[in-house]
Amino acid sequence: MISRGWRMAAVATLVVVLVVFLTPYIWIFLTSFKTRLDALADVPVWAFTPTFEHYPKIFIDKGYLPLVWNSLFVAISSTLLSLTVGTPAAYVFARYDFPGKEDLFFFFLTTRMAPPISIVVPMFLLFSVLGLTDKPIAVILAHTTFNVSLVVWMMRGFFADIPREIDEAAMMDGHTRGGTFLKVLLPLAAPGMAATAVLCFILSWNEFLYAFILVAFEGRTLTVGIPGLVTPHGTLWGQVAAVAVVATLPILLFTFLVQKHLVRGMTFGAVKG
Repeated sequence: MISRGWRMAAVATLVVVLVVFLTPYIWIFLTSFKTRLDALADVPVWAFTPTFEHYPKIFIDKGYLPLVWNSLFVAISSTLLSLTVGTPAAYVFARYDFPGKEDLFFFFLTTRMAPPISIVVPMFLLFSVLGLTDKPIAVILAHTTFNVSLVVWMMRGFFADIPREIDEAAMMDGHTRGGTFLKVLLPLAAPGMAATAVLCFILSWNEFLYAFILVAFEGRTLTVGIPGLVTPHGTLWGQVAAVAVVATLPILLFTFLVQKHLVRGMTFGAVKG
């Protein structure tokens, strides 16, 4: 039985960790309601009269609201496309043996090893020839290129943790290979897909380089719009903080919606009996 002293130490450690991780976000949240004078004060200001001008000014007056929808569209589309392409590939790697299997799997992983700057230029030239530059589809395809390898890597482990006997039982019941994958294995691997989807969404939502190079005007994402708040007269910290707060909301909401599957996915296959 855990002693009272150890329990108090564990609670104290948890409080310290929460303070360390939450303080930056709380500071950004408070800054989004501060005047420029309070935000730039030499001594941190905790008690202040809040101002609500930053949010309407940045998202309505400066037209940053469409950038939020662009980011959502790109992140959701690239996540769905990555799962659609990567999940069947992960199933094949987990269930089939064929020549060069491990080499091909390693090739998928190497797509994430190259520096993004070395890929974005040829990608820009390719999309220019195809007439896809300055369109959200260019960023979606670019994000999919590095998210697919993540999906294949993670989902292969989830499928490998599902006993092969389930496949055999489903096929004895009359399912084809495709039917077994769609109707039996996918529901079982749903927690793993949720965990993978969250990671893909976060990577796409926060990505800057591809979105900056491939899309210039109408299709800009929120990450590309933030540098525009650094002006020759100084950084508009209140508006930057307002954008940062709004930028975290979709990730928090998405994670909250799939939290049950996310927890199961992170511990999937950890205990075998």
